[in-house]
Amino acid sequence: TVKRILASKRAAAAILFTLTSSTAHSFTSKEPSLQGKHISVTKIMSNEVAPLVHIPLSQSDLLENEIDPPSDTSAELVAAFQGSGFLRISTPLVPLELQKRALQAATEHLVKGAAAIPKEEEESSAAVPPARPGPGTVVTHPTDPKSYVMLSPADDIASVSSVLDEYAKALELTKIAVLRCLAFGLDLDTNYFARLHSENNSSLRLLRYPAGTEDTGNRCKAHSDYGSITILLTDGVSGLEAYHRGKWRPVPHAEGALVVNAGSLLESWTNGKIPATLHRVAGPASDDIGSSKEVLLEAIGSDRTSLAYFADPDKGAMVALQDRNTGNDKDGTKDVKDMSVADYIRWRSGGDDCNAKRSGLAFTEEEEGRVTGGRKKRRAE
Repeated sequence: TVKRILASKRAAAAILFTLTSSTAHSFTSKEPSLQGKHISVTKIMSNEVAPLVHIPLSQSDLLENEIDPPSDTSAELVAAFQGSGFLRISTPLVPLELQKRALQAATEHLVKGAAAIPKEEEESSAAVPPARPGPGTVVTHPTDPKSYVMLSPADDIASVSSVLDEYAKALELTKIAVLRCLAFGLDLDTNYFARLHSENNSSLRLLRYPAGTEDTGNRCKAHSDYGSITILLTDGVSGLEAYHRGKWRPVPHAEGALVVNAGSLLESWTNGKIPATLHRVAGPASDDIGSSKEVLLEAIGSDRTSLAYFADPDKGAMVALQDRNTGNDKDGTKDVKDMSVADYIRWRSGGDDCNAKRSGLAFTEEEEGRVTGGRKKRRAE
């Protein structure tokens, strides 16, 4: 009897997962909310950031929705997420040779695109009002020393690069693998989180950081991501740091591994059990560096390329944050918990989520408090 019940539940989950609906998902009485639900917590006292987890799931495994992911893998993944909000994964879905080709294609596109930006436009980029660029257009960031390209599902990634199109499709599968392991490890329906990503609202951002000097501070400012998860591929040039247990700590690089971190929406959906950890790309002149000065001085001598894949949930899903106000009533911001995912991303990004020059909130007040609180504690010590 128990087996028949489990089988029927899994069959129902498979049907729900494979359905393509024009209506966006939301947390209503029909979609069970995590608010008030007990989620097991693995207490991790280690200072380790981004432990390495191998996810053995193949494409055929993901197509078989009735098959649950390995319990040990799911437990490791949840423990890593709960520990620092960061982990590294190795997966057959994104082999090393595809990673190398994607990095090369991204670098070539960014270098070529940056060379086409007129010098006067580059120097005045911070003053240019936000505008939607064409697919594949390289733009200069208004505050950070970097250039980038944002490729969204509305863009034809294949027209920019067939390699990047192949890479993005591999990451779609990887996203589902991570979300299924996460839900299973939290003792939820295996497809709980995956069902909230049926619209494929993910974006791929190509980033290029030019070489700097010993006076270079953050190459990317401190921020949290605001989707569910981010999957990052880097060329191995050091500088990525996460704020964990009161200090900035370097995120280690391992060839063939992808960095995964939680966004603010996932933190909300798990009632804060999985943190949306602040992170940055530090330079030798950054404050409170966690990396060694020698490592950052070596890193700043090189250009740096990375590919960030932002997994955003269905636009109609609800943020469903716990009852708290943003404290930002001056601009008329309503309670975050009442926002849809689309409204939340628009608020965090500073406008239409297709804008080239994002100027919204790098992190929430609560997330900022984690850093300022850590500084006060260190001063007291």
